[in-house]
Amino acid sequence: MNREIRLLLSAIVSRYAAADEQRAIDRDAPAQVAGAELEAGKMAAVTRERDAADTHAKAFSRGLQLAWDRKGRGGAELTLDDRKPDENAMADALIHFLVRFDLASSHSREVGDQHYAYVIAVDWDRLGELARANGQRLEDLFDSRNGVA
Repeated sequence: MNREIRLLLSAIVSRYAAADEQRAIDRDAPAQVAGAELEAGKMAAVTRERDAADTHAKAFSRGLQLAWDRKGRGGAELTLDDRKPDENAMADALIHFLVRFDLASSHSREVGDQHYAYVIAVDWDRLGELARANGQRLEDLFDSRNGVA
């Protein structure tokens, strides 16, 4: 897997996913919950998001690489078919870590009986801003020297 994309995924988890989950815990907590219990819930949420990133890292990296390649050929959208397990995994990862935080948009269309094609458009400007805040250059994330395993 591409190490630089994995670092960007970690930044997404820290900046967006974990923070989003922690805010939800604060917002939804009953008034009588102890502070220590809230903090334990927040730590569990962070762990869940990091575990999800670990689980989806390879599919995220591959999907983002395909989206970048598509962009390089002049396309704005990447279409992934849920009937293909690898494409379904990529769609899940990109939706979970990009679309969920407005770093991409998506829509779907039915391609068969209860099967869908997910059309994902990465917001390269916003993702580039996040990369820069993480000390990265978006263009360098897709350099073959970063190693894809």
